Amino acid sequence: MRKFEFKRKQETVIQRQFNFGQTVDNYLEDKRLQKRSDKTIKTYEQSLRHVEKYFAENDLAGDEQDCMERYIRYMTFEKTKWDDHPTNISTTVGVTARTINNIIRNTRVFYNWAQSKRLIDFNPAEMVGYQTEEEEGFDVFTDEEIQLLLESPNQRTYTGLRDYIMMLVLVDSGLRISEMLGLVRGDFDLLYRQINVPANVTKGRKARYIPLSQTTTNALRDLFDYVGIRDDAHEEYVFLTQYGDRYYGDTFAKMLKKYAARASQTIKARVSPHTFRHYFAVKFLRNGGDPFALMRILGHTDIAMTQKYVRYARTDIKEAHAIASPVESIMPKVKSRKGSVKFK
Repeated sequence: MRKFEFKRKQETVIQRQFNFGQTVDNYLEDKRLQKRSDKTIKTYEQSLRHVEKYFAENDLAGDEQDCMERYIRYMTFEKTKWDDHPTNISTTVGVTARTINNIIRNTRVFYNWAQSKRLIDFNPAEMVGYQTEEEEGFDVFTDEEIQLLLESPNQRTYTGLRDYIMMLVLVDSGLRISEMLGLVRGDFDLLYRQINVPANVTKGRKARYIPLSQTTTNALRDLFDYVGIRDDAHEEYVFLTQYGDRYYGDTFAKMLKKYAARASQTIKARVSPHTFRHYFAVKFLRNGGDPFALMRILGHTDIAMTQKYVRYARTDIKEAHAIASPVESIMPKVKSRKGSVKFK
């Protein structure tokens, strides 16, 4: 009987070649389609392009088991801070734990996306643990420093009046400078004294409402009347240059430096738009404000983010205890005597 030999079907294995740079391109495009903010996309791109550069210089494809571990080790123990910046010069080796953790967080999200698209079989960033961060301090203006800054602009000019009112709004609301300068006339409700901060200008892409004092509300009304912004001009930006263009945060930051230099006394705190946000938060708490209300006003997604202000506001606990001491409140008041007192 004749035997027939059947040829086995040849098994073909398709070797996928992971292209890190191309995958980054596709990932960023997907984020744009998801309507993620330009700032968020820029943050992702900066992190991932730096990783891409390291992989290229070290003959890594980006899908090796230890590729991210090697990159994080380099950033922690070998990279000279600011060595890729044209003007800043530093001899410090290693970047901060906070920067490292942001990189790990961004690359984990990226690799998870690549896995979901079946472009890679595992997530190399999952192999790297987060680093312990030291709690960072921050500068807060004193009341006197706020007064000095508010007195500096020449309110007889448009630019001076504008900057004075911008400082008032920052002190009264705790807004981020990017949020404030993204506001249009329709976002201000002067009747109910509040700002309706739309989702498209916030960091977390969530809308929120911020109350305003009567003083700030009146100042805003003066600015609208000065510029001629009608109440029904809902889409007009409120804070403009003297030429009628949109005003940006970096320009305002430079103006703040000039106002600080012009002040009659030295301002020791870091003079920046964000320092107003710190001042608002601490002052709000010291005046009896609720931390959960502060969280909503600042637009924090987690109370843990607000806790740094709670801890700072409690640094004057001795003074607070002297004012609110239960014992002192129930004891009869004794007139103080001059000179020393001898106990028998």
